[in-house]
Amino acid sequence: MSTLEKTITLLREMPEQSLESLYDFIHSIWIQQKTDATDAKDISKSMEGLQILQSFAGTLPADFDYQKELENMRKEKYARFN
Repeated sequence: MSTLEKTITLLREMPEQSLESLYDFIHSIWIQQKTDATDAKDISKSMEGLQILQSFAGTLPADFDYQKELENMRKEKYARFN
């Protein structure tokens, strides 16, 4: 006898109240599995985005002065507040 057949036999013997509880439990598991599948797709998209960002690493010139550029951008952005 297959697992499905055993389950159907058991379900036929269960009282209605137990079936309602069992249905709610199975339904919650089903929803969780769908959510997990969606999350896996979202993670995949996030990883693709990360790989794109990582591809830009090391593209600045060797003489790039980060501190100088940062200070210039801060002056440009916040000069009106001084």
